Amino acid sequence: MTTARWEAEIRVIQSLFPWFRPFAVPGRVAGFHGYFVGPRTRIPYEVTVRSRIADYPEKEPGVYIDPHPESHHWIGDNRLCYVRQGHTWNPAEDTFAQALVFAAKYIGEFDGT
Repeated sequence: MTTARWEAEIRVIQSLFPWFRPFAVPGRVAGFHGYFVGPRTRIPYEVTVRSRIADYPEKEPGVYIDPHPESHHWIGDNRLCYVRQGHTWNPAEDTFAQALVFAAKYIGEFDGT
């Protein structure tokens, strides 16, 4: 990930999800961390989207949520498994913010089920 890309990602997140904070471990991982509140239970879900710096943006970031609203949509490394309807990850256009949108939709659908 280039410095310019990282700075652009931060600007997008700050405009859409200002309560999420960027983090980075130089040469290792980068991402964003914050909370979404469940619409039915009011449970605060800790959400992290992150990627290995060497892999981003070529590979989509992982989405991690704690606690899990349900037990079926999780991959072995504890990240959310989701499907993009009619769209595959495009490194030139897709962003960390889109991963946060998936997290918010997932929590909205499965909170309290």
